[in-house]
Amino acid sequence: MTGPAQAVAAVNAVIADRYATAAATAAREATRAASMALQARRVQNVTPEFIGKAEKAVRTGATYEQTLQASDSYGQLAGIASTAKYAAAAANATRYAADAARKAGAHRTAKRAERAAQVAAWWADMAQHRAENLHYAPYTAVQTARYARRAAAAARYAARASGPLGRFTTSAVGLAAALLPSSSRDRYAEEWKSDLCHLPQRQRTRHVAGMLSSAVRLAVVLRQPAPRSRR
Repeated sequence: MTGPAQAVAAVNAVIADRYATAAATAAREATRAASMALQARRVQNVTPEFIGKAEKAVRTGATYEQTLQASDSYGQLAGIASTAKYAAAAANATRYAADAARKAGAHRTAKRAERAAQVAAWWADMAQHRAENLHYAPYTAVQTARYARRAAAAARYAARASGPLGRFTTSAVGLAAALLPSSSRDRYAEEWKSDLCHLPQRQRTRHVAGMLSSAVRLAVVLRQPAPRSRR
């Protein structure tokens, strides 16, 4: 039977895992934004181009319509600003994951995650400052995304260390989730981990075996097209 202390640790382990997932998502978005900051074809300021075309239209009498494409308006500086925003989100989620991991008893990995979050937040502040001052710094964006990924990895490691599931059970949940469509993986992984955290150690092996077999059937069901409604 699960005691109160074990129940609290299990809850904090699940919380740490959820924040680690959020940190990983933010780190992926930071990496994507950093890649945008490196694209040289993106225009920083299209105002001079618009003014030049308008003046030419006045002189020649030609018809001129001002249009703005997404690839023009979203320049490298916007990519740096987005990198800073998502890196800061990854750092915050890592801090919350570290706090939950500490409450679950994983003090060493929690401290490591906190240090990684501090570094990621420092780089995010630098990237935000340079974007606000119109300082094109692609290296800053790349490094900011890199340390956001490191913070997310530290949060994931802290979540795994805080959970009472162990490496084998955690890997089994990851394998079962990998069989599902990408849109459903996080949801079912959280549910499976929540169920396993509240089970006694001797019952987890049987539950993991049933989880893997049900994941195969669930993967088939989730990939089937939705039935059409009859009129």
